[in-house]
This record gives sequence, C-alpha cells and structure tokens, in this order.
Amino acid sequence: MNYTRGRNLDTGSGLYRVMPLNARIALQQASGAWEHTLELVAVHAKRNVSAPRQEIPTGGYGLVNWRGSHTWRRLRIDYGIENVFDRHYALPLGGTYVGQGRTMSINGVPFGIPVPGMGRSINVGVNYKF
Repeated sequence: MNYTRGRNLDTGSGLYRVMPLNARIALQQASGAWEHTLELVAVHAKRNVSAPRQEIPTGGYGLVNWRGSHTWRRLRIDYGIENVFDRHYALPLGGTYVGQGRTMSINGVPFGIPVPGMGRSINVGVNYKF
C-alpha cells in the first residue's frame, strides 16, 4: 500500500505527478513444478492535482492479473493475463493527450484527456537454462 500527499505552498494546488492511494495484494500458490499468482491492484481516484500544470483528475480503478509457470528440468514456461477483465482506466501518472485538438484529430480524440491504461494482455515466455 502506498500513499503520498503534497501541496504547493505558493499556489495552494496539489503537487505534480503524485500517485494517489494505491495498493497491490497477491495470492501465490506453488505445487511441485507449478506456480500461480493472482494479483489485485487498486488505485484511488486522483483528485489532488496540480492546477498550474493543468494536470487532469482520473477515476479510481481495480485490476486483476493472473500469472503462472511450469518447470521441466531446465525449461520453464511462464504465462499470464494482465487486466483479466479488460477494464478501461486512465493512468494517474500517464500524462495527457494535449496535441490533438478537435481540428487536428482524425480519430476524434479531444484535447486534454488522460492517457488510458493498457487493456487485456496475454503473455507467454520460455526460459531455458544451460
């Protein structure tokens, strides 16, 4: 769990690029050559923003990640799914689309929206020890 809060004493606004309250908890299981991890990530809404830097508030979100692996002698296969439920969310420290006003946009992305987080991702990796 992590929490940081700061205030600019000159302007009275929040400090720039400060992550809101967030927590990560994981449940791990190992049985012989198998290992699995179920991870929950929770991030509170970012409302304490820096007005002089035009920082944009973001909503809170929760993600579920699942990872596993299996080992045979010298070979290990890792696999996982990040953002299992394909939740749409905005990254509190991801920045802002600022160069795409409505007149410059072909895809309709308006000026000044938060950068979205990554959608569902399926990952596979292979390691061989020699």
